Amino acid sequence: MEYEQMNKDIIQGVGGKGNIKSVVHCATRLRFVLKDESKADDEKVKNIPGILQLVKKAGQYQLVIGNNVEDVYNELADMLDLDNDSSSDDDSKDNRNLFDKIIGTITGSIAPVIPLLAGAGMGKVLLLVLTLSGVLSDKSQTYIMLNLIFDTGYYFMPAFIGFSAAKIFKTNQFLGAFIGLVTVNPNWVALVAAGKPVQFLGMPVDLVSYSATLIPVILSVWIMSYIEKFVKKITPGMIKVFAEPMLIMLITAPLTFLVIGPIANLISIGIANVSMFLYNNVGFIAIPILAAAYPWLVSIGIHKALSPISIQLVATQGFDPIIRVVALCSNMSQAAASLAVGLKTKNKKLRDLALSSSVTAYLGGITEPAMFGVNLKLKKPMYGAMIGGAVAGLFAGFMKMKAFVYVTPGLLSLPMWVSKSENYILPAVATILISSVATFIATWVIGFDDPISEKDAKVAKNNEDKKVTEKHTIKSPVEGRTIALSEVNDETFSSGIMGKGMAVIPDEGKVIAPTDGVVSAVFETSHAIGIHLDNDADLLIHIGIDTVELKGKFFKTLVKKGEEFHAGQELLTFDLEGIKNAGYDPTVMVIVLNSKDFLEILPIPETEKEVTYNNDLLMLA
Repeated sequence: MEYEQMNKDIIQGVGGKGNIKSVVHCATRLRFVLKDESKADDEKVKNIPGILQLVKKAGQYQLVIGNNVEDVYNELADMLDLDNDSSSDDDSKDNRNLFDKIIGTITGSIAPVIPLLAGAGMGKVLLLVLTLSGVLSDKSQTYIMLNLIFDTGYYFMPAFIGFSAAKIFKTNQFLGAFIGLVTVNPNWVALVAAGKPVQFLGMPVDLVSYSATLIPVILSVWIMSYIEKFVKKITPGMIKVFAEPMLIMLITAPLTFLVIGPIANLISIGIANVSMFLYNNVGFIAIPILAAAYPWLVSIGIHKALSPISIQLVATQGFDPIIRVVALCSNMSQAAASLAVGLKTKNKKLRDLALSSSVTAYLGGITEPAMFGVNLKLKKPMYGAMIGGAVAGLFAGFMKMKAFVYVTPGLLSLPMWVSKSENYILPAVATILISSVATFIATWVIGFDDPISEKDAKVAKNNEDKKVTEKHTIKSPVEGRTIALSEVNDETFSSGIMGKGMAVIPDEGKVIAPTDGVVSAVFETSHAIGIHLDNDADLLIHIGIDTVELKGKFFKTLVKKGEEFHAGQELLTFDLEGIKNAGYDPTVMVIVLNSKDFLEILPIPETEKEVTYNNDLLMLA
């Protein structure tokens, strides 16, 4: 959202969402009706970037923004959820659909833990390389200690996930970690290893190994968040410091072992089995399709929702033949697309960014700089990356590659494709080469819109500077008597903050195009119109003071946004007498919104002088 931070500052400045009774917009302003205007911080609002002026008038708290007010308002409306009851006290209400909630929960719980898992995974890879090369014996105490260190990352993963998930569910994070640790307590591990029946209060407990699992702890912490709310309501204040955590443990932990854990374990096993079934039967089709689509999953942030599948496969099968393989094809295609852009572009700044981003993607599999800084920004290189990823996916699926640890695929993590009994490093290298070559060629052939170089930008600026020094005149769009803009009875216009211009007290209810141009803005209330003229002037023609309050009565717009018009064409009509009889000042303001683009903007006729549609009103130099 382009104006997200601006709107956040506005909401905070006017006293928060709960202080907003209603908000509408006119041609240039956001018009708030606040429940308590004293809660608004005027100075803070005035200093928000993009706010030109604050006007408090007729019970409205008006923020003058300019001709982009409609775009600002549209995003503000989404943030305020104006279609719903804004007086609701439930500020934490989550209006996302079920799918978005599930994806958000999974990614939010796993994302903070992924660096730890990647580090532990690379440690396991390092140990494997040292033992396979004969540098270190797997019987040595050094190996045992290092293995203990790196195993901790996966062995106690339920605790890390529990701590992270508790933040998502807005419950105690240490209790979330506690629930994860309960499932890998050495005594429980010993009971599972012994294989003898276990009961709790006469009920049988399934012997499930929860080490390196995700879903059981996420579900348990979710249930715990409701248990915590219940416990808080029933616990007396004088004993809450110890009673609350004790009761939460006493309820949640047995539920985890008796119900939640076994059900979640079945879900985990089901996910792994379904994944392997699809891989064994349609993997040759699924992998290239996923490899082509994977960059877009990354671009919208839901690729981490696939992480549980990858981690579960490594935990249950000992390898991941799907998600890590897809990630390798995609990561290398992003690197190659960025490389092609870097070698083809004539823009030095883009070249430096593209080449450095390509190196980062190749070495560590970190594709965000290449994707967001280069490929997605230019759009067409993403198509090249999709093609290259799909071609590489066909090869990788045919070779039935397997990743044996959960890390981000790249050149530095090549040992992830090796186990004590299997070695897929050569197919992995071949996949990288295929992805790189196919993507590079596709990106080079498809091409991209090269951003203007610094040299060309200087030439364009010189031409623009030359252009704005030429003199232009703007004819009056209305007939009537001219007055200086400073005499208008509206501070926003009279102060010149919207731009320089002139005002006309109209004799007739018509607005005529002063020259050829295109309509840049129209309004539902039809009391104003924005036009872009062929001489590059952006005009706002605003009929009357506060006539937005008439809600379109007495006004009629004759053109549409984006429509081209010719000099002398009628753009808008209004009932002059009707406006006057309704008690409104009908003065028409003609404002050059982009005044800063011109050296001078001078009124041509003297004030208190009658003008017709053929008379010059302003001179631009």
